[in-house]
Amino acid sequence: MFMSSKVRLTSLLAAFVMVAGMAITAQAQTVHPLTGNLRFQIGDGLPIPITFQPAPNGAIVNVPGAVVSQPAGADPRKITFMGGEFIYLPNTAVLPVFLLNPAVYQVKTSLGVTYPLASTAFSAGGRAGAATVEFCPGSTVMSGTNPACAGPGGGTTSLPGIMIYTKTAAQFGGAMTGRVFGGADVALTGGGLDAPPCAGAQCKVQMALASPNSTGTGGIGNNFGGGGTSPGSAVPSGAFTGTITSMGAVIGVGAPSGPGIANPATSGGAPWTTGMLTVSQTAALAGAEIFVLTGSDARVGGVGTISLVAGGLSARATSGPNANRGWMNLTVGSALGALPSMSGPGIAALVGLMSLAGGYAMRQRNRK
Repeated sequence: MFMSSKVRLTSLLAAFVMVAGMAITAQAQTVHPLTGNLRFQIGDGLPIPITFQPAPNGAIVNVPGAVVSQPAGADPRKITFMGGEFIYLPNTAVLPVFLLNPAVYQVKTSLGVTYPLASTAFSAGGRAGAATVEFCPGSTVMSGTNPACAGPGGGTTSLPGIMIYTKTAAQFGGAMTGRVFGGADVALTGGGLDAPPCAGAQCKVQMALASPNSTGTGGIGNNFGGGGTSPGSAVPSGAFTGTITSMGAVIGVGAPSGPGIANPATSGGAPWTTGMLTVSQTAALAGAEIFVLTGSDARVGGVGTISLVAGGLSARATSGPNANRGWMNLTVGSALGALPSMSGPGIAALVGLMSLAGGYAMRQRNRK
């Protein structure tokens, strides 16, 4: 009887080792170093963060030591971010935008970025919808469906515009939520008779505050429709006469003569993709904003470069609607090592075997 129990216990332990090995091997992940950059662009005029580099180069470079994980298998492999790979600390910068939007002289921002906010995975076919998705705010995108919004004037009255996602070979991507925090002082044209450059009584400036909402990038990169509203508060003492350059830079103001004006914003976004993206906003005040972008995935064996693009639409009470977009450029390096994980069935099998093995051990102890 002793030998029989000993054989049973040994067999259980062997099975334990076998199941553990199978569960871990089947779900093994490899850790890879990550480098890259990230950028958002609101309409023609405002990059986030403010930069004078041409798109798609970005000013948000990933945190040193950032890593991602990937499973074994064929390309394009699923890629998992831990969260917070891209961090940009608040930095005050001023950008004149009058030539790109006749309702705004300049934007002064002190914005920071954290992206993504939590662990997030991109995968083959990771975005929602059919091979082609014609999306406008107010429509719904379900798995395998296309809301088929009609024309570049699609969308709601408060948030016009359309985004078209088109599948390409080895389409890859998904939704990701980040955060832009801090604020922006927007110098709006004040109804003066003089166009810049100007100075004096007819060169009027009205200020509004732009505080980002919780996702802060106008929903760019989020699920279809993900976005929200921001209050666009009026500055209490925010009406001035000023001295303005031809580009819209405010280089001097007089004493305040009254409150500024509110410029609340509504926004809606759409996910990241290596496919083709068209963002169209024909109602923009400076003229139609229509952008066509395409991503790519050049990884071999999980190693290489990935370029993803994402779209968004926004509209503000005074400065009008915009077509928005984002770029994420990634380089995934050679594997640093294994990161084993275990599936739910594997864990259940191991728990069962451990219980049986423990029971046999207790029986043997009680018989002594």
